[in-house]
Amino acid sequence: MKIFKRILKVFLWSCLILLWIFLTAFANSEYAEITLNEVNIDFIKDNQHHLITNDEVVDLVKDLGLIEGVSVKKDIHVDQIEKTLRSHYAVDKAEVYFLNNGDLHINIFKKTPIARLLGNTPDENFYLDYNGRLMKTSDSYVAKLPIFSGEIFSINDEFDSKNSTLKMDDIYEMSQLINNDAFLKSQIVQIHISNNGYFELIPRIGNHKILFGSPENMEEKLNKIKLFYTKGPNPKELNLYDTLNVMYNDQIVCSKIN
Repeated sequence: MKIFKRILKVFLWSCLILLWIFLTAFANSEYAEITLNEVNIDFIKDNQHHLITNDEVVDLVKDLGLIEGVSVKKDIHVDQIEKTLRSHYAVDKAEVYFLNNGDLHINIFKKTPIARLLGNTPDENFYLDYNGRLMKTSDSYVAKLPIFSGEIFSINDEFDSKNSTLKMDDIYEMSQLINNDAFLKSQIVQIHISNNGYFELIPRIGNHKILFGSPENMEEKLNKIKLFYTKGPNPKELNLYDTLNVMYNDQIVCSKIN
């Protein structure tokens, strides 16, 4: 009886193995016949900055020879597609997969710019992203962000910020503080950096300039600026001022136009 059970057990396991081999072979033959049907592109957690568009992704895919009708098994290499998409300056991450019906799905995670950097030459124009990395600018789209101009950095060919005359950490911190405050984001449009590294802010409303000084105590200085605009003169009176100085501790020094 025990021998019979053992034989039956071996027989059943053999059947299962043969069934698995058959199903695998069948699936592979079916997979080999699948051709590319269509490409579906999704921008995950879209940041609304159009530094890369749906059409650009389609063009990148077509450049790899991915057109309708190509074999999914022979002609589609997911790793290569992801690598190509990640090489785009505005792409942080890309996920590529396909379904059994031949549809290719591409999920794009875009980099999020937080500031626009305008150096002294066109080669020094960049975006700074949320992770503190430099990004190239686009010829077809300009993101509405705080603009930093002047003596920002001397950059090398590899877009490395190590040779910066001003720490990127300072620009990053200033950008975050402005972007995270709705009032400051609407009022402060540009930050000019002088030779000595001092900041000078340009407001949206008013013909004055804001002498910010060194990038120290940023949050305290920005709070003083916000206090001046919200509790100070009537907006119509702002054009009477020439400068607003927040470099001194616990005070705001205003200078009117003579």
